[in-house]
Amino acid sequence: MFVGREAELARLVAARDSTPGGVLVVGEAGIGKSRLVREFLAGVDGLVAEGGADPGGTAYAPFVPVLRRLIREYGADLVPGGGRRGLARLLPELGEVEELPDLGRARLFEEALLLVERAAQRRPLVLVLEDLHWADQASRDLLVFLLRNVMRPGVLFVATSREPLRLPGAEVIRVPPLGRAEVARMLDGVDQELDVIMARSEGNPLFVEALADAGAGAATPATLRELLLAGAERLGPDSHDVLRIAAVAGPRTPHEVLRALAGLDDLALDEALRPVVRARLLLVDGDGYAFRHALIRQAVYDDLLPGERRRLHARCAEAQPELAADHWYAAGDRRRAFDAAWRARRWDRVLDLWDQAEDEDHVLVLELAARDALTEGDAKRAEELATRALDQADDPLRAAHLLELRVAIRDLLGEEGLDDLREAVRLAPSEATLIGALATTLYWNGQDAEARAHAQEALALGDTRSLTTLAALTALDGDLETASSLYAEARAGAPDDDSLLACYASQADVLEAAGEHARAESVAREGIARARRLGLARSRGAHLAANLAEPLTSLGRWKEAREVMAAALALDPPPIHRAWILMVLGTVAVWEGSLAEADDILRLARPLMRGRSRGYDSCLEPDLLECRLAVAQADLERARRVADHVLTEHDLTLSRRYAWPLLVLAARIGRLREAPAGIATTGRVQQAHRATFRAECGGSWAEAVAAWRSVGQPYALGQALVRAAEQDRANARELLREAATIADTLGAEPLRREVEATGATLRIDRTAELALSARELEVLRLVADGLSNKQIAERLFISARTAGVHVSNIMAKLGATSRVEAAAVARRGGLL
Repeated sequence: MFVGREAELARLVAARDSTPGGVLVVGEAGIGKSRLVREFLAGVDGLVAEGGADPGGTAYAPFVPVLRRLIREYGADLVPGGGRRGLARLLPELGEVEELPDLGRARLFEEALLLVERAAQRRPLVLVLEDLHWADQASRDLLVFLLRNVMRPGVLFVATSREPLRLPGAEVIRVPPLGRAEVARMLDGVDQELDVIMARSEGNPLFVEALADAGAGAATPATLRELLLAGAERLGPDSHDVLRIAAVAGPRTPHEVLRALAGLDDLALDEALRPVVRARLLLVDGDGYAFRHALIRQAVYDDLLPGERRRLHARCAEAQPELAADHWYAAGDRRRAFDAAWRARRWDRVLDLWDQAEDEDHVLVLELAARDALTEGDAKRAEELATRALDQADDPLRAAHLLELRVAIRDLLGEEGLDDLREAVRLAPSEATLIGALATTLYWNGQDAEARAHAQEALALGDTRSLTTLAALTALDGDLETASSLYAEARAGAPDDDSLLACYASQADVLEAAGEHARAESVAREGIARARRLGLARSRGAHLAANLAEPLTSLGRWKEAREVMAAALALDPPPIHRAWILMVLGTVAVWEGSLAEADDILRLARPLMRGRSRGYDSCLEPDLLECRLAVAQADLERARRVADHVLTEHDLTLSRRYAWPLLVLAARIGRLREAPAGIATTGRVQQAHRATFRAECGGSWAEAVAAWRSVGQPYALGQALVRAAEQDRANARELLREAATIADTLGAEPLRREVEATGATLRIDRTAELALSARELEVLRLVADGLSNKQIAERLFISARTAGVHVSNIMAKLGATSRVEAAAVARRGGLL
């Protein structure tokens, strides 16, 4: 009987009516979490897909029946590639997995998201995940990802757990014990036993029912197991056998499976099941039967004799082929468990049973287990397995490809793979993809001549991905048009989606580095749109979001950049992509003056960018952000510590993007007066940084101003204008006015303070020559109060047209582009 829980049920209904979203139902064992969910589902008008976790279950096990239900209902065509790029890792019926460079986890998450959202287009969905306290970390990661990223209305996740879990965005419903009146309703008039049952059950519905079944007086069983099995003791032999079989088979057993296991015809099975269902040990659940509570199943299972348990597991292995590996393992038949694990591609289980192997390929199994571990989010385990495979590989070609796999794994751990790739090419000197991968890594590490030679060799051998590397190297030579043609050719011949999107990311990156901000923005936006269509918004899409945020930041469109980055971070991207986004976000925060935010971002990003997994600049970019932050904080000691580390520990000649900006900061804080030899200066941006460095070392700030005007980066231009004012007293007023306008337009508080400090030092009143008339001052005060032209006209008894003319003249004199900016400039200049 369902009693009480009206408030909890109402909250579930409310959650259903405000989708998308999630609910976590929390409570102790037996408290009625599942019963509450069942009552809620009875009123759901939509598709319900259910799964659950078991102790020791495999990765993503709670999601397998949920995703399978959606696929069977709507077909695998809802996701690109029919699910064979990601979902096939969990659903073998979709076919062999198409191995891809991202190694599956990102694909799996994105295909699960697409499947859920596109299924919700057909009808509302309620996705139920029971007993999440037993779920593996990979399943919890997938649930968190879905909760964060499902945007389509009509999707509700309902999870149950004995303990609170961190599920961002999910509403938590705690199920409390029943009160005395509710227990009385459950007992339906057994008032003489109410006090005893209430005291012994403490309001736990499962215990209330078990005590009522057993009798609440002195004969009440002393142990929980006896309490839970009290109803089972009164069953006949056939009913008892069916209950035991169900306990071994799993938390839920389909009717056909139970019939096959019991060896009874339909009538006999019905007669055997009826008392079990009447005693509410098993509940009818669709076309099968589920235990009313996991504790009941565990009690029945624990009550089995060892021999009885092994025999039942062996029977279940025959009837449940998808679970045969676990059943044979529990039955003690290691040979059959091995065979079943092999058929099910349970590679970790295969390794556990390797003493049963005959002619199987141990190196191959280690490799496959490594890929599975990475899909489950355990990169450390994946690295360990890949290394074990390498230690045992005696074929050079196989060892070469295992080295390539380990490079991809270590890349996600922030570790450099250049040595592994060199060794791989040595072992397999004719493998085009390995040579191409080495070329890309050499390019990332600033070894351009060797990178070009390997890229050309790989291309000649048929590796079209090397066109992207050659295009990037051509851009470094300053030939952007030829590079653009090579990028177009690379996209046309891309062998897979990941290579296609990597090409977009590379082109956007080199265009931004060259100062072609508008073109970089256009390429990045096109790439993001392709990533969304291909179901790769979380991985390559997030990478491209960083490529888009950079030119937007350079162009001074910081609000747009923040919106792009917030949307990408909400997708929970892979660590290295998250790091690149955070680097841009930290720069915006420093330039806006949000220094505490920038400090927090730096602490998040640094651990994600350890090593040089994505090239030499990946270890310099956090140093640049920290040095910028320290200078903005006026923390000279911290700035010098970072600059000294860069100058002594890094070879800046290998840096494409960050050598000159770091040298500028080092010069600003007095750490050097001459640039190291061999620093590359490619493109307008690097030339502007070099001009700034020379100005910091005593050169012309006018040259730096001209360089930044050419590039079109307003913040850098504003900084150069302030320093130029110090050097050119005759034109200082105009230089500071322009810098102030830039600061106001951008919302750059540190730049505004620099303008004011320099103006005070030079004793320049930037408003002295403005000569606003008395009437203009009146109008200015009303503008600052937020009045419109019409309101100003009414207040001053003039026409609205005349008021508009005054406002236009005021804005021109103040160099302001908006009414708000005019008021701000006037306040700083003492006019208000």
